[in-house]
Amino acid sequence: MSAGPPDRKLDARVDWTLRDFSLPGHVMVLTATGWRQGWLLARENGSTGWTGLVQYVADAVEIIEYMSADHIASPDSWLSDNPDPPVEA
Repeated sequence: MSAGPPDRKLDARVDWTLRDFSLPGHVMVLTATGWRQGWLLARENGSTGWTGLVQYVADAVEIIEYMSADHIASPDSWLSDNPDPPVEA
């Protein structure tokens, strides 16, 4: 009996969500110092999954870098200034 395909995990759902974001578009990004507002400039699906090219400001410095999909969230899911990560509905 075949075990069948593995269940889709939250990470896979996050990847698909990133694919559906508008370009360019407002996003929330998880940085080393917490969640920040930013822009999603580009996205690509590589061997390790979806990544996004994001732009944000940290300590008065504009940063542009690639981040994994699990570090990028829709601004619509950000409900307050709470430092906890956004919750997808």
